[in-house]
Amino acid sequence: MKPNTWILQLTQVEWKPLMIILGLYSFWWLAVTAGLISLQGLQVTIRQFGSEGQLYGGLVHSILKGTLTYYILIFWFAIPFVRKQNRRKIIFRYFIFLAFLTGYEYCWDFEIGTPPPGMNPGFPLGFYFLVSLTADFLMAVISIFVATWIESGDALRRESDLEKQKLNAELSAIKYQINPHFLFNSLSFIYTKTVKQNPEAAHAVHLLSEIMSYALEEWGELGRVPLALEIAQIKKVIEMNRIRFNNKLNLQYTEYVEPGGGQVLTSAHIPTLAFITLVENAFKHADLQDEKNGVLIQLQVTPSRISFSVGNKKRKGAKEPSHGIGLSNVTQRLQLMFGSGHSFAIIEDDKNYLTEIQIELIKPS
Repeated sequence: MKPNTWILQLTQVEWKPLMIILGLYSFWWLAVTAGLISLQGLQVTIRQFGSEGQLYGGLVHSILKGTLTYYILIFWFAIPFVRKQNRRKIIFRYFIFLAFLTGYEYCWDFEIGTPPPGMNPGFPLGFYFLVSLTADFLMAVISIFVATWIESGDALRRESDLEKQKLNAELSAIKYQINPHFLFNSLSFIYTKTVKQNPEAAHAVHLLSEIMSYALEEWGELGRVPLALEIAQIKKVIEMNRIRFNNKLNLQYTEYVEPGGGQVLTSAHIPTLAFITLVENAFKHADLQDEKNGVLIQLQVTPSRISFSVGNKKRKGAKEPSHGIGLSNVTQRLQLMFGSGHSFAIIEDDKNYLTEIQIELIKPS
């Protein structure tokens, strides 16, 4: 992990789970200490730790160290590990952290603080490290179980939220819907009347009919579609707009599929119209005929990630009315479907506008 990534994680500490861990770990250690005192008496326990100050100081240290250790193990290592995000790097970083933690525990027990009961300076060093590593490994196992529980809960909540959002969208659509049969019959009529006189216009109507059919199709309960299907519709949207601008549209579409990423096109699913919305947003607000600054659409697919970006120069003068509902909807649906396994960035200045979606894929075990 790069140093700046460590710093970023330190500035994004989730205080609520940290406080929960602190409370649970404090209860555990206070219960253990109270049990020890009840079994052998307070004075005997104090003598084992050296002094009253060392007993209570060691207790506070154990609680704070354990809280931070569990927080780091769960949120920096276990949760990304459960999500299958580059497991090799996670394991490598875990062993670095384990070495640091074991070294710190040794320095605290034998150089700074007081050795635990039964461990004097002559205690076998190899056995000490074996016990310490075993305890740290058990903490890692517990962290994996906790992370799995957290991720399962988050996944269930996202599924529930997706279903609620779909229901709300359906209820809203009822107020504004156009009878699909009337729409497609009308498009079919227009296509039939224009196919001989103006084949290009007829082809544009045919493309529009296919895009509308895709948009109105029922794609399961959660509105997910294979990536390949969304990309096919994007190409139709581009083709239709080229006809709209008499083939003078300054647009570049690039598609790079890394070796091994071809299967992702059919196996990975994304929210319906998520990528198309970014493309339509560019057609709506971009300077589409600027020869030097065209619309740039890029798709990159690897076995572990999908990246999709749309960049354009802003159009000068009057702009089409927009309420930002489309991008807001994309943001919500990506969050519900992928949670923290994605990013959606909007970068703009006075002249340029860029939207970029990155989705981390969960690799099969």
